[in-house]
Amino acid sequence: MISRRKKVYGVIGLAISMLVSVAPPALAASTVTLYKDTTYQTIWGFGAAANHPVNELKTNYNATTQGQILDKLFRTDASNAGLSIVRMEINPYTAAQDAVQTTFMPSSGVTDWNTDLHQRWFAQEAKNRGMNQFYAVPWSPPGWMKTNGSPNNGGHLSTSQYDNFANYMKTYVNQYRNVFGFNIKWVSVQNEPDLATPYASTQYTNSELDQVSAKVADAVHSLNQGVLVGAPEGSNRTASNNYMNGFSETTRTKLDFVSVHDYSTYVDVNHYGKPLIATEVSNFQTANDPSITDGLKWANMIAADLKRGERGWLYWWAVNPAASTSGEGLINLGANNSYTVNKRLYVMGQFSRYLRPDDTRILASSSDSNLVAIGGKNGTGRVSVVLINNSTSAITTTISGLTMANVSGRRTSATEDLAKLTDMVVTGGAITVTLPGKSVTSYVEF
Repeated sequence: MISRRKKVYGVIGLAISMLVSVAPPALAASTVTLYKDTTYQTIWGFGAAANHPVNELKTNYNATTQGQILDKLFRTDASNAGLSIVRMEINPYTAAQDAVQTTFMPSSGVTDWNTDLHQRWFAQEAKNRGMNQFYAVPWSPPGWMKTNGSPNNGGHLSTSQYDNFANYMKTYVNQYRNVFGFNIKWVSVQNEPDLATPYASTQYTNSELDQVSAKVADAVHSLNQGVLVGAPEGSNRTASNNYMNGFSETTRTKLDFVSVHDYSTYVDVNHYGKPLIATEVSNFQTANDPSITDGLKWANMIAADLKRGERGWLYWWAVNPAASTSGEGLINLGANNSYTVNKRLYVMGQFSRYLRPDDTRILASSSDSNLVAIGGKNGTGRVSVVLINNSTSAITTTISGLTMANVSGRRTSATEDLAKLTDMVVTGGAITVTLPGKSVTSYVEF
């Protein structure tokens, strides 16, 4: 006869064996694999616009505050973002209309280069910190070139001024590159040609922009300095795509790149055989959100654009005016020489510090849907990777495909701002790391 104790133990043992048999399998370890020989686009860079707010920084803030802000934006050491592109406005106003955003060509045949002092100051300070890539675009030609006689409220470029406008763009590029010493690498024909706004703006029909873009491309290319000319830079991707669809093959051939703004849902504009760059987006209609939640939103947008083969990504303003409470800037100017830095700047730095101009994007494959990976390598073959952990929980992952002896890294999270991590030794071409929830971490070999 089986004892009562043996029967109880037998039942317990059976229950345990059943629990073991139906338990779910252990989850596979997360992996990120870098494929150095699987290459995609060349990286152009990451940045933001100067525009009129930098005059406020230049005029209303002391040298100490200016230096701290400029360091945060452009230096590539410590916890600075190392932005690599500044977008500049080709100003349209007469001095009487706007003493800050004053055109260098107030009337036909007349030039005045004692203008644009705020953006030139900002550009020089960026250069002093190692940044020398500039993107230039007009919000409007000077009023004397337009049908409505004003830089504001839309209007069109007069047909009789097409050649003058092309020469105007060429003259600006030549002066800024060869006299002022700013490396204008990209010129866009018109900012948001689909919109008429109370501020500087000019509208173009498809036919008008087709003709003008070809003329600007010819004029700027005649400098023989490798400056790239792009269009149409619509207010959203749909607008840019509509213009590109309507351009003649001749104009599309002359354009060196396509520019888009990201103020709406994604539309594929990357099918014309041209490099594409996203040059403006912001939270201009909502209150500023300085948090990592906002930072992760932009990090995922940057990653998605890069995975589609785009060359770079620019936010709207580098600095937000003190009077503004919206999310238009990377750094918010405040009262009495104060300022605040939004997480979106540090998140941009996770890309800009580790994917430098002329780096090549490589395949970075993540096994975890919560972990987004973007890889790159420089001209020497040194690999870097940007990792976005969208989960609220930490993820431990093994990064393989490394070929050098060590890696260094930085992280931005709710509590970290491009914080330096402990250097790690690579073993067997791999490292294993734990990435906090809601964070962006970047590593580079050395």
